[in-house]
Amino acid sequence: MEAYKRLQIPEVWFWENGRLCLYLLGADGYAEVDRSLVLPDLDIVLLARCINIENHLQAMREFRQAIQGS
Repeated sequence: MEAYKRLQIPEVWFWENGRLCLYLLGADGYAEVDRSLVLPDLDIVLLARCINIENHLQAMREFRQAIQGS
């Protein structure tokens, strides 16, 4: 995280233990957040669920249906 901080990267995402974790840079370093500043309307839980689907076509279909339905 320190390398990202030195580069002043405002938002970083990590895939950790089957979970998508987002961190925003603040005055005291990075803090984990539930929503992206870059993509504020993106449903992170939905994205992570679809990433975990082994069948890529099914994952894309489910993700597409969910975002078109909202």
